[in-house]
Amino acid sequence: MSDYSIQNEGGTLFPDNDIFHADIDYILRGLGMQPGDADEYLLSLIASLIADCKPMIEARAAFIVYNSPQFNPEDNTITLCSTVLNVGKVVWQSLKHSSELALFSATCGDKIEKYSKQLMKQGQALEGLITDLIGSTMTEAIVDYLHDHIKNIAFMKGIEVSNRYSPGYCNWNVSDQHKLFSLLKNYTSGISLTDSSLMLPVKSVSGIIGLGENLKCIAYKCNICSDKNCIMRIHSTL
Repeated sequence: MSDYSIQNEGGTLFPDNDIFHADIDYILRGLGMQPGDADEYLLSLIASLIADCKPMIEARAAFIVYNSPQFNPEDNTITLCSTVLNVGKVVWQSLKHSSELALFSATCGDKIEKYSKQLMKQGQALEGLITDLIGSTMTEAIVDYLHDHIKNIAFMKGIEVSNRYSPGYCNWNVSDQHKLFSLLKNYTSGISLTDSSLMLPVKSVSGIIGLGENLKCIAYKCNICSDKNCIMRIHSTL
């Protein structure tokens, strides 16, 4: 079968740091606590570290949209420009009605990560861990911003968007990260990949979002996924 998918549109965003807010509940979950269990000292420490980290954010987000993706139900793959993505059953089922697919990348840069490591080396393990969690939730906030931007594009077309999915989650093999980045072309937000598919800066996210008439964002079905450390699983329990 011929591959009719083509690059449709894309863009790079440099949002202002002030619009992003750390998810306190996520940070507490990452510390092994329930929201509401933290005392004033811990909440004050988290607030102080968030204030320290905010100026360090170097928010970058980018996306590229492909139309006419091909969905193969026999092996749960998606083909874009002759590149076959082995997304697995969960992602495939969620995206199969898409008429377009937006591939994306986003990062908060590497300054928060470096600050976390610095605190760890100084023996401030709690502060270092909290800072690392702040980097994760800030990165997710940047991806939320990008997701909303793609929703607006879909709205202008009179269509909807799906949830977002990333290699390494929902049983989508992380090795597909290299295929995804080849399709992103110049829309990588300055992120590089190691041979083992690790993104650098580490506080980065890439993935895929469907656009189409019969799509919608729904709660992530974490009960059918084996990944116990997924950020979406953590948020879904809040």
